[in-house]
Amino acid sequence: MNNVLTMQSNAEDQTAVLMRIKAKLDAKEVTSAQLAREISSSPATVSQILNDKYQADATAIVTKLAKWLARDEEKKSSPVVNPGFVMTTTAQQIMNDMTYAQISESIVVIYGASGVGKSEALREYKRNNNNVWHVTASPSRSSLTECLYELAMELDMEQAPRRKGSLSRVIRKRLMGTEGLIVIDEADHLDYPTLEELRILQEETGVGMVLVGNNRVYTQLTGGRRNEDFARLFSRIAKKRGIHKTKQADVKAIADAWSVKGEKERTLMQKISERPGGLRLLTKTLKLAAMFCKGELINESALRAAFNELENND
Repeated sequence: MNNVLTMQSNAEDQTAVLMRIKAKLDAKEVTSAQLAREISSSPATVSQILNDKYQADATAIVTKLAKWLARDEEKKSSPVVNPGFVMTTTAQQIMNDMTYAQISESIVVIYGASGVGKSEALREYKRNNNNVWHVTASPSRSSLTECLYELAMELDMEQAPRRKGSLSRVIRKRLMGTEGLIVIDEADHLDYPTLEELRILQEETGVGMVLVGNNRVYTQLTGGRRNEDFARLFSRIAKKRGIHKTKQADVKAIADAWSVKGEKERTLMQKISERPGGLRLLTKTLKLAAMFCKGELINESALRAAFNELENND
């Protein structure tokens, strides 16, 4: 008898979860595709479960949906008033450089300190422009073949070959006539053969290209290793942008976006932005401070508490 009651209770719990999920979908608080991504399931599986057409045991998926509902309620009870992307002076400069690269079909290098907003500006430009392909280099994706394959995936070439010669040819064909822009973030991981292949790809297809990273991106083109080969690559760079520290105007723009008005708070924000990580650390601090304030305006006390918690290694 107890087992029957338990099974009945579980069924009722699952029905309640599914009804709440359906209500949120109907109210357009979330899309089915977004929901599926956030619970690491497929849209087809979620649809089948919601429409009572799932043939297998749905318990595991419904449990994920219940956890998603709990997280959603937690976010609403502790709102983070996050304005999202903020158009700072630095971000505008980067996006202007990207526009130049795309329109003029040129190579632009953007380099400098970490945490000044480079990657956020790259992503925002892609969101607002067509035919922008953004890949991030890394130690595992720094070789010529791996970098090209990463670009092929960004170009939605799921059946791309894995041999570098064939891979280069199909990518070149795909890019022809697109008037697009290739953006390589963390380009300081790339070696000379990969940079040279990208340079030739850019010239042959007429797309724009932006190489972004730390100071090594620039020094490996202009430093002691600038032999004849590197000089050939360097001569193709149409524009260079060095960003070496956070601008005060950037901090002011972020303070305005987060509705931080007080002079003490803004002074503290400026000091935080001068630490390693710059605007990245500042944004993380603001998000935590907003949680502390529970929807109220961010104050100096919350900012200090958030910063201390993030910096505390105990």
